[in-house]
Order: sequence, then structure tokens, then C-alpha cells
Amino acid sequence: MSKRLGLLAGLWLFAGMAAMAADAKAGKVDKDKEAALANPYANDLGPAEVDISGYPKELAAGYKLMKDKCTKCHTTSRPLNAQFVELKKDEMATFMKAAGAHAKNENLYKVDDGVWKRYVKRMASKPGCELSKTDDQKEIYKFLVHDSKARKTGDKIETWVKHRKDLLTQFKEKYPKRYVELYSEK
Repeated sequence: MSKRLGLLAGLWLFAGMAAMAADAKAGKVDKDKEAALANPYANDLGPAEVDISGYPKELAAGYKLMKDKCTKCHTTSRPLNAQFVELKKDEMATFMKAAGAHAKNENLYKVDDGVWKRYVKRMASKPGCELSKTDDQKEIYKFLVHDSKARKTGDKIETWVKHRKDLLTQFKEKYPKRYVELYSEK
């Protein structure tokens, strides 16, 4: 009987410690989100959803994962309205020619052949992040690469530039000090 009580006490103690660890992790994530929201970006003022009905069906999983996982630490608006576009080297020349001077303004575009890969990896390495699975990271990454090309390049350049400029104007009005910190020198 005492072995059984000892086992039950051990299980109870283990369950209690696991619950405390989960609470601590949740608290850390809440603090990370608070910190992210206390340090906004112009991106945060944009829409938190995009219409993916015209996207390849296999990208829906990455969009859902982003909405479920990434919002633990920041809004979905942050990546969706970011100026990042990941293009392969052979795509860059065409984009740079089409975007003209806009492509050189880092407040409007940050074009790089690995920008989303680095950001997803960086976010996944943060304490409390639930993107430890490499497959989840890949799905989100594939979605972000496709989405940024679909909404920010080709015949969408002028639409994107107007949207991004509007976000920057709103941000400057709402957060003038943060605007200077993030965007005034670029």
C-alpha cells in the first residue's frame, strides 16, 4: 500500500511540476507578446488576414499555422504587411526593373533571396515558440514566400507601394518617436 501511495504522490508531484512549467511557459509567451505589442511596427497597422483563395491549396496549411502559432508572440499583421520579398537571384533583376526606385526604398521593400527563411528560423528559435517542428517552419516559410510575391510584385507593385506608404503615414502619426527610430533614416 505504501508503494502505491508513494507512486501516486510521485505522479501528483510530477503533474504539479508539469502544470507549473506550462504556466511559466504561457507567462513567458504572454510577456513576449506584450513586448512585441509595446514595440510596434507599421506592419501591425495593416490587415491581419489575406485572401488565399487563389493560392495553391498546399499553402493553406502554412497560412493556418502562421495564424495559429505566430500570434502567440505578435499579430499576424506583422509578417503579412512586412516589406520583405524573397526572390531568387534570377527573379531579382526583373523585379528591380519593374519596381524602379521603390525597390531601393527599404521602408517599402526589403528584397533578398533568404529573408523569409532567416526570419522564420529566428522566430522559431525564440523561447516559448511552438514552431520547433521543422515541417511547421517549412510550411509557414513557403506560405510567406508565395504570399509576398503574389501581393507585392508584378502587376501588384503599385498597389503594394500605396498600401505600405499608407501604413507608414498612419504609423508616423500614431507613433512618431517609434517611426523615427525605425524608418526615418531609410
